[in-house]
Amino acid sequence: MKSKKITSRQNHNDEFFNQLSEDWWSNDGPFEALHTFNFIRIEYIKKFLKKNSLNSIDKIKILDVGCGGGILCEPLARLGAKIIGIDVNEKAIKSAKNHSFQSNLKIKYHCTDISKFNCKEKFDLITCMEVLEHVNDVELVVKNIKRLLKKNGIFIGSTINRTFQSLILAIFVAEKILKLVPQKTHSWEKLVKPNFLKKILLSQNFYSINFQGVSYNPLTKNWKYKESCNINYFFSARAK
Repeated sequence: MKSKKITSRQNHNDEFFNQLSEDWWSNDGPFEALHTFNFIRIEYIKKFLKKNSLNSIDKIKILDVGCGGGILCEPLARLGAKIIGIDVNEKAIKSAKNHSFQSNLKIKYHCTDISKFNCKEKFDLITCMEVLEHVNDVELVVKNIKRLLKKNGIFIGSTINRTFQSLILAIFVAEKILKLVPQKTHSWEKLVKPNFLKKILLSQNFYSINFQGVSYNPLTKNWKYKESCNINYFFSARAK
């Protein structure tokens, strides 16, 4: 019974993102908030790399898990990273490949699940942005990310906390009133509490674990850091 439920959810996710596959690179489309989120995502990545004595993204090997249409991969590639993007959605990967070709960027994309992805070399940095709140097994994803990281490699991501505030603001207001993202983008029961994520990271031998709250202003269409992680938040860690 459980496996059928998981399969049903996965099919729903595939169908949902298939419907949006043509809109990944529309700046004023359903992924507009993600495009504006990119500025602070790159800033956060640079900040954590510098904190850990890596002053440049240039030439480091990066894997972007759940890359979608390549929204994060492209600016990282422009900064000189050797980047690979993976996603389970075939249409998203097709969109990513087409756009990177048009942009003359050397990015490798693979349509695959992280548990099935193998690479001869391990990565300096793995990113996983706005993905964990859509998966059925967060621990399995983190375990496979650890498998693909170099020793002392860096894991950076973002997700949404499961709180009453996120139910109201990230789901009801964002999806139904402001229409910042399409309805049914998120399921509240699948959102990820920082303490739950921290336990998983510790169990997989990560250290230097940090959380940073962020918030979105729909009027200015800008993101900024905040102390509270009660809705959206970044996380970062290093692999032992």
